[in-house]
Amino acid sequence: MSRDDTERVQLRPATAADRRPIYEALAKSDVTDFLLGDISQRHTRLLSYAEFCADYKQHYFDDSQPEAGRCFVIEVAGRAIGQVNYNEIDRARGRVELDIWMFAERYCGRGHGTAALRLMCEFLEARLGVQNFVIRPTARNPRAIRAYEKAGFERVDLSPADAACEYGPPDDVDGVTMCRFG
Repeated sequence: MSRDDTERVQLRPATAADRRPIYEALAKSDVTDFLLGDISQRHTRLLSYAEFCADYKQHYFDDSQPEAGRCFVIEVAGRAIGQVNYNEIDRARGRVELDIWMFAERYCGRGHGTAALRLMCEFLEARLGVQNFVIRPTARNPRAIRAYEKAGFERVDLSPADAACEYGPPDDVDGVTMCRFG
C-alpha cells in the first residue's frame, strides 16, 4: 500500500521477523514513556516480550486470521519507521480499533502517522468492508491527537465510564476516544 505525501509513506504487512523490532520500539525506545507511561505511576512500567506476544498474537504477523487483527510496518524511503495495526473487527458494530506508534522520536511530527492511518483506513474499507474506526491515544500526547484529527478522527464526547462501556477499557487512565466514520 502506498500514497503520495510529502515523503512516500508505505504500509507493509508485518512478518514474524518484525515482531521483535515492533516490541522494542514500544517497550525500549525514546517514545516508550508516551506509549506505555501511566500518570498514576512514577515510572513507566516495563513490558516484557512475553506480555507483548500475549497481546500481539501470531496472527498479527501473518495472514492467518485477518478478522482478528493485523500489524503493518510503516515505511518511508524503504526505512521502517513505525507500526500501525487493527485489532479484531467488531462486525456487529461495524468498526475496528486501530493502534499506531513510531519507532523513534525522530519520526514523529512529520505527518507519517497521519498518512499511515489514512492508508490503514483505506485498506480496511476496500479489503474488509470496515467503515468505522476507533483510536484511543493518551491525553498527554497532543501531537498524536492532532495527527489523528488530520487523518479524519474526531473526539467522542463520552464520559470515561460510557467510553469504557461502549469501546472497552482504555489503555490509559487519561485515554481520549476518537472515531472516524465512513
